[in-house]
Amino acid sequence: MNSKHTSFLWNAIARDLLKEEMSRKGVTTEELRSRLQKIGVNESKAAIANKLSRGSFSARFFLQAFHAIGGEKIELPADVLQRISDVNREEVREPAAYYGTRDISWEGLEEFLYNSFENEWYVATDGLAEKPRCTGGKVVSLFTGAGGLDIGLENAGFETVACVEVNEDCKETLRRNRQEWTIVEGERSGDVRYVEVDEILQKANLKKGEAALVVGGAPCQPFSNIGKKGGVTDEKNGGDLFQEFVRIVTGLMPKAFIFENVVGITQQKHKEVLAYMQSCFSGLGYGLTYRIMNAADYGVPQKRNRFILVGLKNGPAPALPAPTHFKSVDLYREFCFQTGRRRQKMVPLWRTVGDAFQSISESDLARPDNVVMNISEPVRARMRLIGPGENFHVLPMDMRPNCWKTGKHQGQDTFGRLRLDQPSVTIRTAAYNPAKGRYIHPTENRGLNSLELAALQGFPADWRFYCAKYEKVTLTSVGRQIGNAVPVQLAEALGVAIQTQLARLEDFSLQKCV
Repeated sequence: MNSKHTSFLWNAIARDLLKEEMSRKGVTTEELRSRLQKIGVNESKAAIANKLSRGSFSARFFLQAFHAIGGEKIELPADVLQRISDVNREEVREPAAYYGTRDISWEGLEEFLYNSFENEWYVATDGLAEKPRCTGGKVVSLFTGAGGLDIGLENAGFETVACVEVNEDCKETLRRNRQEWTIVEGERSGDVRYVEVDEILQKANLKKGEAALVVGGAPCQPFSNIGKKGGVTDEKNGGDLFQEFVRIVTGLMPKAFIFENVVGITQQKHKEVLAYMQSCFSGLGYGLTYRIMNAADYGVPQKRNRFILVGLKNGPAPALPAPTHFKSVDLYREFCFQTGRRRQKMVPLWRTVGDAFQSISESDLARPDNVVMNISEPVRARMRLIGPGENFHVLPMDMRPNCWKTGKHQGQDTFGRLRLDQPSVTIRTAAYNPAKGRYIHPTENRGLNSLELAALQGFPADWRFYCAKYEKVTLTSVGRQIGNAVPVQLAEALGVAIQTQLARLEDFSLQKCV
């Protein structure tokens, strides 16, 4: 057995053993974080969740966690002993128990996944001479918004043939930028709950099973760490719409799918959402992979962590794209060392706010979709005292609003100034308002304009934003369109990775038929 396969299986055994012990003791990820702190181990909740998801942690962490949750002795159940025996005797010929694979051998798996980093399978998306070949690259897009995900997939070689979107301003933006993208509106003007699979198939000129991809990010507000966090019970804000994504994937049976959302969807209190989707999609024959991905690792000038779930029909658990950009030279060197890559002379570091703003020309500033928040003189006076990377905490008390004086407001981004030499913070729907985060312009005493926000999300310079009722867009509309988008370069990296695997799966299927 390939040593990388063996390594992954050992990781899976260790991960499952620790998670089973946590479940037996009734310890959540948050509680594990708290217990680890009590024994002097400081790990964030996100870092712990990432370790438990990947299974790539040290023996030291395993013992620390086991001790923290009150484990007295490590018992290896019969099924774990059998898995260890299988690995040792190299008798695991079908990786279904570990990858969700169907009808594919280890040799076939090696044709798909050809590198690993920190025990995660990935597909290299940089340095490809040409786009990977794939028969049929048609995309059905749900919750399309302003089109960020679809632009990225278009760059990767896919073709969007149907969009489902309820917001009228977003639909106007889609129509004016891509007339060829058919908007399917159903009975209730784009409400996905009332859009039938048959209508999508008809308007996209597809048959069941022909679509290469179904993609979409259901509304994230119910699962966000900001707001009421209502989850599935928040029907008003679409907390139940992930079920519509499952319904349409079930009806269309695409070759692959991408589901995107906020990191908060992985929290313990929302565990039924992920469990439901895993159960449904696995039952349909999809190999599944989900990760928290940072857009900055793929050339987006923004530190934006997103939950990504990818499914591959009748294939192994899909590989995710390898990072194309790195926070530091040391991380890049480690990546090259781990993967056996030849290092480039020019290290591909994270793109910065300054990099993004270079794409905006003077002539662009006159565009009707370029809007910026009006700032009063007292607010500008506060801005003058805030340097790059600083926030309202540096202001003297007599210049702070009352809500910032009490000490209860501890936000580290509130009324903060961006730095030109670093990626931006996450661009949210109200990122035009400096009071809502680290959204003061890096060098000027104002908020960010809509063109700057779009550049930080990776939108191409010629992509314009519209309102359905007004010639000039409003701040709230353009902020919502941009803030809710999937960063374009992250989408492109996902698209190239999926294209590569679809092509290899097609080749492997043809070889099996010969």
